[in-house]
Order: sequence, then C-alpha cells, then structure tokens
Amino acid sequence: MPVRSLFLAVFCVITFSSSLFAQGLIWDLPADGSWVRFEGTYEKEMPGPESNDKPVKLKWTRHLIISSVGSEMAEFEGEQTACRWLEFKNITGKETESGVAPGVSGPRIYKVLVPEKAIDGKIIDQNQIPVTFLPIVRGYRKIGDRPVEPLKTNVLRFYPMITMLEHYTKWDSEGEPASIDIPTGAVSAREYKGTFMSESPSTRSKNVGTIWRTDKIPFGVAKWTVEVTRDTKGGTQARTEFKRTSRVNVAMSAHEIGKNAETELPASE
Repeated sequence: MPVRSLFLAVFCVITFSSSLFAQGLIWDLPADGSWVRFEGTYEKEMPGPESNDKPVKLKWTRHLIISSVGSEMAEFEGEQTACRWLEFKNITGKETESGVAPGVSGPRIYKVLVPEKAIDGKIIDQNQIPVTFLPIVRGYRKIGDRPVEPLKTNVLRFYPMITMLEHYTKWDSEGEPASIDIPTGAVSAREYKGTFMSESPSTRSKNVGTIWRTDKIPFGVAKWTVEVTRDTKGGTQARTEFKRTSRVNVAMSAHEIGKNAETELPASE
C-alpha cells in the first residue's frame, strides 16, 4: 500500500476510534415511566443530473420517542447493578392525515437494559477515560415488520440508526444557560456544538451537531440540529478532486412529554 494511502487509512481509523465519546441523547435518567417525543425534519440534498444544475432536495418528517419502560437488577462488570430498560422508537417518512407513513422500512425500535450508574451526563469518567458508546447489559431491536432480534453487542451506538448526532470527541463551544422556546414550552438550556470528521482515499464526511441540554426535559436534551456533508472522488485522485455528493440536515425538538410509558416490544427474557 502506498505511504499516502496507508496514512489516510490510519487517520480514518483513529478518527472513528476517537469520536465515540459522550452519550448522545441520554444525559440523565428521569423517573421510570417517563417519555419524550421529539419531532422534526430530515432533509437530504444531492446534485441533480448533469443536464440539470438544480440539486435534488428531499424532505421527510421524523419522530423519535425515548421511553423508560422498566427497571431491574442485573449483573454488570461483575456485580449486581440497578439497571433501566430504555426504548427508542424512530419513525421517518411522509406526513399524512393519520400521521407519519414510514414507507417500506417501517419504524425502528431499540430496547436496551442500561446500568443506571453509567448515565451521569459526562464525557470523561472518574478515571479521566473518555466514555465510549452507551453500555448495555442486553438489548433487542425491531425493524419494520421483521421479528424482534437480540442485539449482539454490549454497547449501543445512536448514530446513524437512531439519530444523526455523532459521539463527538469534544465540544467546539459551550454556551451559557439561556431560555429557548420549544413546543413543550420555554426551558432553560445550554447550547453545545461538536464536529466529527472522517476521510478515506475516496470519501470525506463532516458532521456538525448542536444540542441544547436541559434538566427540564426527560433524558436531558431539549432539541438538536445536525448537518452532515459527504464528498467523494476516485481513490487515486488528489484531494482537490473531492466533490459534494450529499448534504443532510436534521432539526429535532421536544414536542411532548409524559409519565406513562409502556414498552412496544414483547417481554424480554
């Protein structure tokens, strides 16, 4: 492998490995039974055909419901630990009179058992080690009409199946607490911005996310926005040949909260 290609490959691995900090959508644990429904838009823009310079723009409605649906003691890191069942339901599709029509892919539901002590709203643990992913004891998922299947992992990654927010290595900026208006009502929140970049010989992507953290909304996030850009080129071409192939913009905010959450998946053994 040429030295330059080897360097880019190593850079990409390091970038992905170091990007998995923070805990995405879950910054604190509200009382069991709490839930929040986020609603917003998912927009994608791509270059049009060569005969038409106008870009192709697509837009969908997105809902994400996060719920706390039970608690139990389970073994984690060699000891019995208080854990919480969390459920994430993502629906993306066209708005209709009866709600969002998710199309052939259907809704995505993830149900995971999370050690409560792992949720502390920090990106660095007590040993100054970055927090990676969201640790889980076990979990399940259901995609559309497919059967429920167990997750074959001991961590849950939110990106990209649950949210387009990445696990940013650090915050580019941290705002001061300020009042923001969201559909559930005005809340005090602090704005955080993060950037995640990756590059290989043929692709380059940039993910810029902004979240507004608050203790007034279950699980700790009031709203967020994400912009993801992707550029491509031939693997042997110079970096100056990268061309934009897609741009994704997501904007989500809390629209509804409650205290009567119930699981949508069968009882998990």
